[in-house]
Amino acid sequence: MSATSARSRPASARGAWSGHASSTPAALDSMLAPGDATPAPGSAPGSGLGRSVELLGLALWLVGVPATVAAIAALGPLGEQASYHADAGTWWHPGSLVLAALALAGAGVALRLRRRLDAGEDGRALAQALFERAGDAIVVLDPAGAIVSANPAATRLLGRPVERLAGRALARWIDGQPTALPVDGEFRLRRPDGGATPFRLTLCTLPAPAGGGQARTVVTLHDLGERRAAEQRIRRMAAYDSLTGLPNRSLFRDRLGRALHRAARSGRHVALMFLDLDRFKHINDSLGHSAGDQLLQHVAATLTAALRGSDSVARVGQAGRPEPGAPRDEPFTVARLGGDEFTVIVEDLNHPEEARAIAERLRDLLALPFTIGSHELVVTTSIGITVYPDDPSPPEDLLKHADMAMYRAKEAGRNAVRFYSAEMNEHAQRRLQLEAELRRALERGEFALEYQPKADIATLRITGVEALLRWRRDGRSVASPEEFVPVLEETGLILQVGRWVLEQAARQVVAWRRSGLPWMRVAINLSARQLRQEGLVASVAEVLASTGLPSAQLELELTETMLMDGRAVTETLRELSALGLQLSVDDFGTGYSSLSYLKRFNLDALKIDRRFVHEMPSDPEDNAIAAAVIALGRSLKLRVVAEGVETAAQREFLARHGCDEMQGWLVSPPLAAAAFERWWRARLAAVQPAAADAG
Repeated sequence: MSATSARSRPASARGAWSGHASSTPAALDSMLAPGDATPAPGSAPGSGLGRSVELLGLALWLVGVPATVAAIAALGPLGEQASYHADAGTWWHPGSLVLAALALAGAGVALRLRRRLDAGEDGRALAQALFERAGDAIVVLDPAGAIVSANPAATRLLGRPVERLAGRALARWIDGQPTALPVDGEFRLRRPDGGATPFRLTLCTLPAPAGGGQARTVVTLHDLGERRAAEQRIRRMAAYDSLTGLPNRSLFRDRLGRALHRAARSGRHVALMFLDLDRFKHINDSLGHSAGDQLLQHVAATLTAALRGSDSVARVGQAGRPEPGAPRDEPFTVARLGGDEFTVIVEDLNHPEEARAIAERLRDLLALPFTIGSHELVVTTSIGITVYPDDPSPPEDLLKHADMAMYRAKEAGRNAVRFYSAEMNEHAQRRLQLEAELRRALERGEFALEYQPKADIATLRITGVEALLRWRRDGRSVASPEEFVPVLEETGLILQVGRWVLEQAARQVVAWRRSGLPWMRVAINLSARQLRQEGLVASVAEVLASTGLPSAQLELELTETMLMDGRAVTETLRELSALGLQLSVDDFGTGYSSLSYLKRFNLDALKIDRRFVHEMPSDPEDNAIAAAVIALGRSLKLRVVAEGVETAAQREFLARHGCDEMQGWLVSPPLAAAAFERWWRARLAAVQPAAADAG
């Protein structure tokens, strides 16, 4: 060790001690003063034994180093008192070895002390940074509960700088704090603006330093306001619909359960209404989901405002009062279950018929135009109602019953109100059984086709045939298409059955042609679900190619409602028309009153619905409608076909007004394929001799 390095060590040690005395801020010293931690006995710089050992080591080092140097300098040259170390080539004296050992021991102790001091300085700097930059408010109190120091977060929370906080009791800012020194717990802190903030208070008591001084209490104030707000947002998201702000299905079930409990105690009635917007999908498809969402928001607001403004639901029965401290409900709840389905709970009714009046009022209000962007939309609503305790079912069954009644309202023509009855449940059970039987019918091959001819109304020449689906249940009884076709549509089975109908009819017409009969155009009803099916055009083209049926001999019949089903339908119909087949509108006049689609689509024919033909020519209104449809078709150069023609008088009226074709029992009832072939051959045989006689 050189003399220069030996002299540099004491200066370094003195710098470390002086830095410890001056660099710790007062605020931090009040928290981290000696005694604030409990080190191992005799090991910490602040302990008596440890400090003595380290001071002794420093003294040994300060004395031992220069003494060793001096001894080597004085004794080294004296040959009689010194020895020569042959390997190292240096002189040494036995006494210098002892002094050097003492110096080295002292240096080790001093180095250990320096490292401990450096670590202490780093820890204090880190603690000071945490204290100043902590997000929570931190306040240091004296034993009396007065503020000694506070971090910036605390000064912001309490609304005063640290100089004005010093000496004041923290308890003066805390609501409900009975003592000067706070205790752990949740409290409300009075803000400078007069409001109050919920917070959690946590204490940490530091004992008095061993060398004297006061104990300190470190108080942490954690703001609970943001956490409570976040929890409230999470609870709302779990219970309310994000689009409309209405209660969702979960909260609806809770509200319904409580409403039924109150009704059971009060003896009054609770009405549960299930509302479904009619043809809402058409709005989504034609105007986009954004317009559909806006419409749902308008509907939610209309329902809520209408119920709050109704005298019928403005009462809350005495028996329905909540228990003390329990949340008080309004006498109604409007909820959105999903899609375009809403539910309404109305409590405290004297009689079930009050529910009908409320439902009809809601239906009429929702039928008023809604303005969505540049569009004015008119929607209708189908409403089903069930009333407790007349229907004493549990909550889930009540919802199911109201849903059944709503579907009965749709079956009645939509925009209607229907009450649940036990017969509806029986009807639903029959419908489930029917669905199961239809699935088996598809597997067992119980479906069949019948063919009803169309004839030129003037000459009675056969111009085409319509293929009609029939179902022979268990191979015996024939089910009505009005009964099972809607179920096929709802379940999606219509896609498989529809493909089968198309293939079977095409093969049959081709087989008749190969047997020597002339070509005959075959008409097939296309369902709405088939029209929306992806790949429909390719499927039709594949059937035409596989069966050999010319596209000109195929006619697809659509309903007016299907033609209003959005842009995708427009493109599908354009592609179908491009195949060379014909398109006709079935049951014309019974759907939408808009006639713009007659211009937009490349149609070939209109079919007058049998309801307008049945009372003809005795009913003036039916006569007027039929005459108007014929005139419209002729002006648009469309072929007009009348359905359900059964009498000569009906045929005469239609012919006189320019109808092109007719279909009905006056020509022939629907016949199975073999029976139709025999009928057609007989008719051709009867026509040919008549033509020969005329020639």
